[in-house]
Amino acid sequence: MRPRLTARHWRCLIAFLAFLSMTRAASAQTSIAETNQLWFDYEPIWPLSKRWILDWDNGTRFIVTSPSLVQLRLQPTMEFGMSKWMDLTGGVWLIYTNKFEAADLFETRPIVGIRLKQNAWRGIKLSNYFRAEYRIRTDLSGGETMRATRFRNRIGGVAPINNRNLSDDNTWYVVVDTERFWQRDVNVDDGFLSRQRFRAGIGRRKNSTWSYELLYIYQRSKNTATESFVTFDNILNFRVIQDFR
Repeated sequence: MRPRLTARHWRCLIAFLAFLSMTRAASAQTSIAETNQLWFDYEPIWPLSKRWILDWDNGTRFIVTSPSLVQLRLQPTMEFGMSKWMDLTGGVWLIYTNKFEAADLFETRPIVGIRLKQNAWRGIKLSNYFRAEYRIRTDLSGGETMRATRFRNRIGGVAPINNRNLSDDNTWYVVVDTERFWQRDVNVDDGFLSRQRFRAGIGRRKNSTWSYELLYIYQRSKNTATESFVTFDNILNFRVIQDFR
């Protein structure tokens, strides 16, 4: 018999989402600019050897409020399993942005990272993922190129709801994490100097190959180290993960 979500599980989920909504509403009271966005990701994962995998995230992002844009992202990332508690990552991301009301952009983004991970109580998985990025972004209309180094750090966890193990089939789970972005080159005009991102949502591992996630992302940015946050983004992210391992 397949495990199901009980009434207790649903009450916990509803209470958690209500708490998220109230937190976001309170934070948004001081917002100056706010956008609504839709993100869609298809993420196949291939094993290359016992320790190497290729994680290829294909993403489409829409800003549905004015000024609107569409962004297409190819994000291949190689991962090397150093140990059961550490992964090393590296890749080159390609990002095309159609801004409709302004010049289109193309970005090449080499990245390197280290992920620390730990299995905790009752199947909960914790992780701390630090990345360094070198961004080469070209204005496709005027030809100007921006080069900048950025650091980012995401800390969070995944917790099973109806099973004790995230690897079991038909497992529902909760995703919660927060990520900080720091632009190293303060004189580069990239629209923001630092950013915070908060993610929370629910996922379902159908079987060893297919998983699905629906996440709410709240993001805020500021242009200088001393000023308050000036932009706020509400993002709905639907992810499909296909694992060939």
